[in-house]
Amino acid sequence: MANANRSVLNLDLDLLRTFVAVADLNTFAAAAVAVCRTQSAVSQQMQRLEQLVGKELFARHGRNKLLTEHGVQFLGYARKILQFNDEACTSLMYSDMLGSLAIGACENTADNILPTLLHRVTTLFPKLTIDVSVKPSPELHSMLEKKAIDLAITTMSSDSAEQILLRTSPTMWYCAADYRFRQDEPVSLVLLDEPSNFRALAITLLNEAGIPWRIAYVASTLPAVRAAVKAGLGVTVRTVEMMNPELRVLGTADGLPVLPDTQYFLCKRLQESNTLADAIFNVVASGHYYRGALLSGASASDDNSTSEGEAALKNALFM
Repeated sequence: MANANRSVLNLDLDLLRTFVAVADLNTFAAAAVAVCRTQSAVSQQMQRLEQLVGKELFARHGRNKLLTEHGVQFLGYARKILQFNDEACTSLMYSDMLGSLAIGACENTADNILPTLLHRVTTLFPKLTIDVSVKPSPELHSMLEKKAIDLAITTMSSDSAEQILLRTSPTMWYCAADYRFRQDEPVSLVLLDEPSNFRALAITLLNEAGIPWRIAYVASTLPAVRAAVKAGLGVTVRTVEMMNPELRVLGTADGLPVLPDTQYFLCKRLQESNTLADAIFNVVASGHYYRGALLSGASASDDNSTSEGEAALKNALFM
């Protein structure tokens, strides 16, 4: 029978933050850089945490620190605790901040990165007015230059904008689940109107591989592309986020060329006049990585120069 009088543990947030860093970066050495501590201090912290919870959280496999079953279970709760802590602190700091922000996003982000970002921003800045435009990536860079938007989430890098990598996603050839793909016939392509970097990518790689193709359907929106592919009109190129049970992936076994990964960038003008846009961009650039939509890689940076307010905002936005 469980002891009803057993006291509830009060978890140390510093220990939890270090635990998440170790879980994400797999070694005490990398986590030490991320949390600005020595490797021995990180090791001692994790020993204290295991003693506190009474469970082994890490399985020792050489230098890599892999989570035990209890560690995996605990990690989800640790993330939530840190997220709510940082949101609570940051919401008090910025709840009275007024202003407007224009965000542009490519259609690929509409179902994943964009909603998470908007939720975090509006939670922390409840009085902020946000205007969102969903456009093709090439058009977003033009809008940035013309000051029609303050920030852009795109799949294209640009020398004319300051940018940071948010996420890397696999790019795939898609067709309907019951589509009959024939290698002895030209590839029937379902594409977006120009300008479209996925359209250009598909045509360029097919040409380079000497594979004949034809345009079977041209759509003006991403939902129209999805509908046409599901209807069996042809093949398209999109990131892994498009995958669903009604589609299947084609690849080299079908005679199609390998596709490069797609990178998502957060961009702003080189000379930004919107203080709020600068603040949000800078806390992302300071080194923390996106949790909601998940960045492909983690960067550990020295946050000694980051103010407590910026650190809290950074963690609350992107934990």
